[in-house]
Amino acid sequence: MKPIAWLVEEFDGTGALVWSGLMSSEPTEMSWFKDLKSKLHNVTITPLIEDTKNIVKITNAKKYDSKKLTEANSGL
Repeated sequence: MKPIAWLVEEFDGTGALVWSGLMSSEPTEMSWFKDLKSKLHNVTITPLIEDTKNIVKITNAKKYDSKKLTEANSGL
């Protein structure tokens, strides 16, 4: 399956997460690091694959209901 997004995470020297973000296209270079020449970066790029078996669809919603969102994404 083709990834639909990529999770990019940067860790410091001790393994602690510095920042993370989602990218809609695969990062192919690292020029977006402003301090690339002066600092070491530990980066992981994880492809995110669509899980079509566990899709939660909410249709005909007329108002925002945070309960549906939290039930669908228990990790939030």
